[in-house]
Amino acid sequence: MVAALTLPVIVESYKKQEVIARLKKFYSTFSNALLASISENEAMEYWQFPAHQNNGEEMDIFVNKYLFPYFKGLKSCSSKEADCTDISAKLYPKQPVYIFTDGGCFSMLKGGGDTEAGMMHILYDVNCGAKPNENNRDIFAFTITYGNGRGFIFKPGSTASYNLTDRDELLRACKNEEVSEHAKAACTALIYFDGWEISKDYPYRI
Repeated sequence: MVAALTLPVIVESYKKQEVIARLKKFYSTFSNALLASISENEAMEYWQFPAHQNNGEEMDIFVNKYLFPYFKGLKSCSSKEADCTDISAKLYPKQPVYIFTDGGCFSMLKGGGDTEAGMMHILYDVNCGAKPNENNRDIFAFTITYGNGRGFIFKPGSTASYNLTDRDELLRACKNEEVSEHAKAACTALIYFDGWEISKDYPYRI
């Protein structure tokens, strides 16, 4: 009886630890790739970002020039490849997917607006296509934003969360009380704010 009660708790704790470990690894790996690219391609202000928001070919060109050379063990699944359709449908439809050897993957979408808005939206899937395929459970958001005179910044979360510094505000955004596509991506920012921890009041089951 005791084992039956404690086993689900142990499994859930293990899943949370695995998700956190993968999020931290992705954040570190992506940050290091950006720094390496900046050292060779100048600051991101001078990069040639995709001109159109939903153009997979333009995104392929951007990633192949500015990011792909600075990752190890990364496979590119082009927006034209049929095998990518099911995976990209859970991330950014019709956009290329980039798959790590550990089974995680990410996709990117050009942001709208001016330099004060998100320049790049990034969705990272910790298990790339495996269930549950849901935001804030195994799919998490990151953003490259323009940081108020500090240049471009890679941050966990979305355009709805990158200026939030109060935990209660982050939690409300994570719960998606505003029913916004950008707001629900704030959960990654909440996890980061909590010191890369999935707290007891985290609103989604991992």
